[in-house]
Amino acid sequence: MAHLDDILAEWVLETLEPPAREAAERHLADCARCQGEVRRLSMARDALSVLTPPVEPPASVLGALMERMEGPRRFERFAEPVASFFDLSREHSLRMLESLGDASRWMPGPVEGSELFPVEPGPAREGMMAAVLRLHPGVRYPKHTHLGRELNLVLEGGLREDSGHEVWPGEALEKTVGSAHGFSALLGPACLCAVLLEGATEFEEALASPS
Repeated sequence: MAHLDDILAEWVLETLEPPAREAAERHLADCARCQGEVRRLSMARDALSVLTPPVEPPASVLGALMERMEGPRRFERFAEPVASFFDLSREHSLRMLESLGDASRWMPGPVEGSELFPVEPGPAREGMMAAVLRLHPGVRYPKHTHLGRELNLVLEGGLREDSGHEVWPGEALEKTVGSAHGFSALLGPACLCAVLLEGATEFEEALASPS
């Protein structure tokens, strides 16, 4: 990676997406020039924070913001990717995403610490098993081999494959026929992952029965 001039301000403000943040961390570990620039920008940030008095947002604005961040509407940004993923209309995708907050729509998942939200996909995905998988923080999904293609789209939280590869919100993971992997949910919010499965899977490890 070249010097981080274009993204150092975002680094200091902690607004970088996880993949870019991780790459920047690796670069900063060995680059004295960029380390110095980070110190300079951090001093400027701290000085500005002292000069600018805090402003308390109106309760209505704060409530709307929290709803967008923590309520069912937090998935709105995925309406189009999810519509394409499951071959649904955008309106259908939005309704499905909002209903993820309905506890009665979830069923026990294949491993302890997981749940499934069944999805009825569109014609282009006919014959595929479609669902949203919720894997609670730290829960491991055992190693398995795919007898058909598997498509994944992370909506919240994240997962780490046994290889160390991490998948974050908005990122996709495709497993081809004959591929094998196991993965674990990252710590933090539960991992919510849209899943499409063309064929069965063979587990190389015993499944822990859901409670």
